[in-house]
Amino acid sequence: MARHPIQGRARRHNGRRVSKAAGQQANSAAASSRRRRLITIAATLIGLAVATAVIGYYNFGTVLEAMKPIGVGGFLAVIATQLVLFVPLGIAWWLVAPREPSSRAPVFVWARLLREASSDVLPFSQLGAIVVAARAMVLGGVDASVAIGSITVDITIEMIGQLIYTLVGIGLLAHQLGFSAFRHSLAAAALGGVVVAILVVGSIILLQRRGLNLIVKLVDRLAPVAGRQADAVVDAIQAAHASPGRMMLGLTLHLICWFGAAAGSWLILSFIGHPLPYLSVVAIESLLFAIRNAAFAAPSGLGVQEGAYVLLGPLFGLPPETALALSLLKRARDIAIGIPMLLSWQLLENRRVLHTI
Repeated sequence: MARHPIQGRARRHNGRRVSKAAGQQANSAAASSRRRRLITIAATLIGLAVATAVIGYYNFGTVLEAMKPIGVGGFLAVIATQLVLFVPLGIAWWLVAPREPSSRAPVFVWARLLREASSDVLPFSQLGAIVVAARAMVLGGVDASVAIGSITVDITIEMIGQLIYTLVGIGLLAHQLGFSAFRHSLAAAALGGVVVAILVVGSIILLQRRGLNLIVKLVDRLAPVAGRQADAVVDAIQAAHASPGRMMLGLTLHLICWFGAAAGSWLILSFIGHPLPYLSVVAIESLLFAIRNAAFAAPSGLGVQEGAYVLLGPLFGLPPETALALSLLKRARDIAIGIPMLLSWQLLENRRVLHTI
């Protein structure tokens, strides 16, 4: 049967229109990606400038001198202490993936280390680090839907743990300053931030328990293939919520690690000859992480961490120079751990590419 010329022209026109729309969509995605990269680069440069300015204000030489007493042995001990914390963190993540066998727990530990390394070493936001961790899980043999679903639940539990940790820090700060002085200066800002965080976490939990199926139905109508993938992620999240005992154990492990991180900072201060009471370090570290999370757009908390230490340290008898030495030693520790982790990820990615050739 001969094709009608008008029909042929209409099909070619529709084809060109679809092709043009796809091209416009690709160009828009590329432009958006460029904007994100520029914003990340700008935030990194601003953070570096702020950190450099803060350290320079208190004298580079004085800060470096405060770091010297730690020595090689002390620095290695600090690295080892930090590495130990990632075992319970990885297990906490594995606990919210109840269908994964215990033999996969080391994959969760490695992916959790990689998430931290991506956040600390690379100019990534926290979201970028989460994507890297999920990718590492897939490389380790975990289904993508399980990786995404379990990391969603684990981060929610981590946020709950941090809220408790921050409330402890606020209480310790109030005790340090005197409750009357605290009420007039920092209470509104600190407690206001906690209230906002509680509302955010509560909304996330409510969405995970009640609202995900509605979202999946909507996605399924708009894009059936994506809907099936989203349905698998929701299934993984619901499997985690169906095991509340495992979730509570995960929360306990996260709390242990939050307070364990403070112990790592306490150890650094002891090595450099400026020991503080452990609870004072808990107060400083809990409020520091709250400030860093509030300034999540700053990659690795550059500038934010240094400024927070200078603000919080003197409230607990820690000189600004020593607080900055603590900040730099923590960054050096994170880099020493992070670079090998990132190299291991790249080696695994390269091996996978070679196997597909």
